[in-house]
Amino acid sequence: MTRLLDARTSQNASYGNTISIPLPANTAVAIAELGLEVTGAGENMRVQLTGIAELAFPTTPPFDSVISFSIVRGDVDSLVAYALYSVSVSEVNPNAVQVVTSNASDYNIPLPPSNELVYTLYIFCTADATRIGMESFNAVAYSD
Repeated sequence: MTRLLDARTSQNASYGNTISIPLPANTAVAIAELGLEVTGAGENMRVQLTGIAELAFPTTPPFDSVISFSIVRGDVDSLVAYALYSVSVSEVNPNAVQVVTSNASDYNIPLPPSNELVYTLYIFCTADATRIGMESFNAVAYSD
């Protein structure tokens, strides 16, 4: 039978246009981190992760601009999920707001000696942008 081990949320902004944090071009930035307590986990430990962020562009970004969203477990060498988005730009709305999301699963995770799984959500853009909120990162750990 599946057991819930822990659930956590890292919430920077609940609504759009509630923060204004520069995101320099070509710079990966950690926007959320959370730790899950997994003491007593059984077999088949797994974690479901969701994240969302909203960006605005101060000037029209280049046509080939992209945003990446990545989730790592522990250190930066343990990539769990990676999503790449093309920035949507149109003549009607050249400085459009871009919302990026990710849904991911981390499966058959070894039990860490500390009994804590740490996940970090990174965002990266090839054009200068501003993080305007909403920003949220959620994780739920289960085992059998």
